[in-house]
Amino acid sequence: MSRSSLDDCYDDCERLTKRTAGNFFFSFRGLPGEQYRAMCALYAFMRVTDDIGDDAARDSSQRLNDLHIWRQRLIEVLSSEWSDSRLTDWIEPACRVLPTVRDIVRRFAIPTDYLFAVIDGVESDITWTDRVSSGGTTTTPRCRFGTFEELSSYCYQVAGAVGLCCIHIWGFHGDAAIFRAIDCGTAFQLTNILRDVGEDAQAGRVYLPEGDLRRYGVTVDDLLAQRCDDRFRSLMAFEADRAKSYYTSAEALLSDLEPHGQPIFKAMLQLYGGLLREIERRGFDVFREHVSLPKWRKLWIAADALIHQKLFVR
Repeated sequence: MSRSSLDDCYDDCERLTKRTAGNFFFSFRGLPGEQYRAMCALYAFMRVTDDIGDDAARDSSQRLNDLHIWRQRLIEVLSSEWSDSRLTDWIEPACRVLPTVRDIVRRFAIPTDYLFAVIDGVESDITWTDRVSSGGTTTTPRCRFGTFEELSSYCYQVAGAVGLCCIHIWGFHGDAAIFRAIDCGTAFQLTNILRDVGEDAQAGRVYLPEGDLRRYGVTVDDLLAQRCDDRFRSLMAFEADRAKSYYTSAEALLSDLEPHGQPIFKAMLQLYGGLLREIERRGFDVFREHVSLPKWRKLWIAADALIHQKLFVR
C-alpha cells in the first residue's frame, strides 16, 4: 500500500477518534507521532467493532453476519499475501480502518489474538442476547454469568485484550506487565458493569455473577425494580472491593511502561478509578441518574496527561 494511501487511512482513524473518543483523544495527543497514530488506529478498530455489535437498525443475524465479514477482512489484511488491490472490493469502514491495523500490528508486534478476542467478546454479547430473547422478551433480565470466573473471561475479551494492545503500542518491559494489563482491563470493565447495572437490567442483561446475587439475596427482579436496599448495597460493596483489588494490580503496571506511556495510563486509572469512587460516594445508588465524573475533572485529567506526555517526549 502506498504511503500516501496509508496516511489517508490514518487520517480517517484520527477523525473518527477525535469525533467519538472524548477526553481520551486529548490524552492520545501527547504521545510521540507513531504511537499517537497507532492509538487512533486501535481506537477506530475497537469503535467500529462495537458499533457493528450495537447497531440497533439491524437484527441480531445481520449484526452477526456483519461481524463475520469484519473478522474475515481482518484475517485477510493480516495475511502475508495481502495486497491493497483487494481494497477495491471492500466497503467502508474496512477499507479505511483495517490497513492501519495491519500497519500497527507489524510496527508494534501486537499479537493478533488480542484483536480477534475483541470481536469474540462483541459476538458473544449478540449470541447470548439472541439466545435469551428466543424464549421470550429481551427486557426480561437474565444473569449471563454463573460465576466470576466466567465473567472474568468476558472482561478479558472486551477490555483486557484492548489493554494488551495498548501496552504494545506504548512500550513495556517484563512479563508481569502482561498480567497487570489484563487485571487493569478487568478493573475497568467491572467499574462499567457496576455503573450500568440498572441500565443493563432494563435492557435484559445482568453481568453480575448469579452466584454473587444469591450470596447477598438479590434477585434480577430487584435490579429491574431498581431496589437500592441494604442487600443491593452489600452486593455492590463486595463487587467494588473486588474491582479495587484489580486496580491495585493495575497500578503496578505504571512502572512497567515506557515513560511516554505512563501519563496516558495514569489518566485512564484516574478516570475509571474516579468512577468507582463516585459510585461508592453515592452509596451505590446507580439507579437515580447515570454516574459520571464532572466534565471539568475529566478535562483536568486529560490536560494533566497531555502536559506530562509532552515533558517525556522532549
